[in-house]
Amino acid sequence: MDIKKIYYFVEVVKERSFSRAARNLFISQPMLSKAVRQLEDEFGSQLLERNSKSVRVTDVGKLFYDQSLKVLTAYMELQHLLDDKESLAQGEVTISVPSVILTIFFPPFFSILEKEYPNIRLNLYEAGSYTVYDNVFSGTVDMGVVMMPVPMQDIDAYPILSDQCVLITGPDHPLAQKPCVDISELANENFIVFNDRFVLNDMIRQACNSRGFSPYISYQSSLDSFIFNMVSLNQGITIMPRPLVETSSHDIRYTNISPKIPWDLALIVKKNRYLSHAALQVVQSMLSYFETLSMNQRGR
Repeated sequence: MDIKKIYYFVEVVKERSFSRAARNLFISQPMLSKAVRQLEDEFGSQLLERNSKSVRVTDVGKLFYDQSLKVLTAYMELQHLLDDKESLAQGEVTISVPSVILTIFFPPFFSILEKEYPNIRLNLYEAGSYTVYDNVFSGTVDMGVVMMPVPMQDIDAYPILSDQCVLITGPDHPLAQKPCVDISELANENFIVFNDRFVLNDMIRQACNSRGFSPYISYQSSLDSFIFNMVSLNQGITIMPRPLVETSSHDIRYTNISPKIPWDLALIVKKNRYLSHAALQVVQSMLSYFETLSMNQRGR
């Protein structure tokens, strides 16, 4: 069914004349007559009675006219919605984020997003970076935030923040007062780290291996608060992103380490995945938010 033919039919009924309707529509009268005749053929019913002087609407035509007005109204409303891109920024968007990243950065971002786009609802899946990657790759979520590196197969990655990891100890630990600690000095320490689904776990193991030893891991957890509590009680040491330590209220100390362990974050989306307008808006807003954070970080 051609929406233009319906529009033509409605105009003929309003004017009760093919000639006046054709003039209003800026088309020829034969073209208008042909369009209405095609509409009648399509529905198998006579909609108009024609004579040389006037046009009369049949009973079926009256019913068709009433419904046509509703169709045209809905069509115009849809056009307005599509023209107003902001109206498309609504619906659910799923995102997977490691808990440590969620804790540090996302409460302010969610507040900003809520004010700008109150009709977007985020569904969150907390997980380590490797699981975040799996969620994005499988299509379980629209997007994710990870610590790099993760597998890049069929993934578009957008770097959003770069920082360093630091050694964290209890306040009375002998290494707490040193300006920088070589990881080789940690060979006899008990490590308390994130679980194996976190990229940071692998990065710590690799850094230790580069100094000729394997870390002794006494506890693993997905909860940074648990790890910090254990460290503050002198149950071991850990290596964590500096931003997380700087926002912690635990009684802990941190110092730089060598070799450095970078903490590079990226927003990832599955390559060629369709994203709703709402999801695209979340991507754009998140990139803008982290760009501002990075600028503030460089300005410190």
